[in-house]
Amino acid sequence: MDQLLDLPEIKAWSEQIEKTSRGTAHGAVIEDDPAPRVIDGKPYYQLSFVENRKRDVHRRASFLVAKQGDEILVEDLNDDSVQSLSEWRRNIRNVELKTN
Repeated sequence: MDQLLDLPEIKAWSEQIEKTSRGTAHGAVIEDDPAPRVIDGKPYYQLSFVENRKRDVHRRASFLVAKQGDEILVEDLNDDSVQSLSEWRRNIRNVELKTN
């Protein structure tokens, strides 16, 4: 969880959630499933970054964090595929550029 909380994107999302909600919602990293997900023989913790609101929880992104090493993958929940953190960052920046 600490690896995710240290990501600049997660820190920025957390700050944005706090600011726009005036402190009524908070960012959090939660475990999706205690069982590791195995990809290419390598086990990963299944975690998500969520916006924790008073009435509900909104998932922003789902991550797979290697149990050994520092690899982080990002899940595409639409088609159950995964991408590297660097691919995800490129894609997120492209979306941000298009919306600004």
